[in-house]
Amino acid sequence: MPKPKNLQDVRDFLSAGKPLTARQMAEKMECNERTVRRCVEHLMNHEKWPVEAGSYGYRMRVPERGERRINGPEEIAALAQAHAALQRLGSSEVADKVRDELAKLCRRSVHFKEAGWEPLDGAILEEPAGGESGARQRVFGKLTLLIVQKRLAKLRYRRLEEEQGYEVTVFPHKWIFRDQCWYLVAEDLERGGQKSYAFPRIAAVETALTPDDFQVPLFVDHYAHAFGIWLPADPDAPLHEVCVELHGYWARIARERVWHPSQRVESLAPDHVRVHFRLNELVEVKSWVLKLGGAAKAIAPAELQRLVRDELAEMNRRYARTP
Repeated sequence: MPKPKNLQDVRDFLSAGKPLTARQMAEKMECNERTVRRCVEHLMNHEKWPVEAGSYGYRMRVPERGERRINGPEEIAALAQAHAALQRLGSSEVADKVRDELAKLCRRSVHFKEAGWEPLDGAILEEPAGGESGARQRVFGKLTLLIVQKRLAKLRYRRLEEEQGYEVTVFPHKWIFRDQCWYLVAEDLERGGQKSYAFPRIAAVETALTPDDFQVPLFVDHYAHAFGIWLPADPDAPLHEVCVELHGYWARIARERVWHPSQRVESLAPDHVRVHFRLNELVEVKSWVLKLGGAAKAIAPAELQRLVRDELAEMNRRYARTP
């Protein structure tokens, strides 16, 4: 059956959520009311849109589970991310069931039409997983389950500046994604305080025994603007007054980007600023300064300058060696 003329316009009107009569839509589209009604009938009978009619005209009602569809850009973005996650899962009973359900949603979408799930295969380039990807997924999955179950976890963890790991019992709050890395936000039950644990440095996880009288710690959301682990890891540890000078492109970026809640930008010239932070972790700041190359200069504290100089000296020694 051929699609009625003006069908996409009627889709757009109904998707906006505001009730409209056939006459109101016809006036906006400069067509007759019969055309609008044909479009609505097509949406209800052939595309199974949850449209209801009344004295107010036509409007979208809350869809039942079997009628839900993917239409908006936010939903398509979420679908693409789900597709990428399922690619990493490979073939399993759970993955196949999720694919089937998402494919049904796609087939009911005006964007994917009858093609279903398959168009996303060409939209996402998924790099081959490394040899330990299965083990890493198990660690991530087990911690996610402990978050959902509100149970304690024993981590085998390694600090960035250390080679040997240590064990710590934590209450896992949430995952956050900052600076291209996942971090576990958890309550350190041995040392106290809310900490961030970089996922690549979590070697193993076990379920820890939860005492009967255990009180779930309060989650404090400090993470809205921070990236990496630029948050005070220990509320009792001393804070450093950090200052980094930026030039050129990164000076301009600093005026519109918030890297940390404590950030303060001092303008020296149009392409020259000093960015101030209050932090108690300097190793991550050192890595950030080096990443920006010649556009950045560590000003304070002296310890940060020393860390950057030592790293640059080591780099010079390596490049000075004969290949």
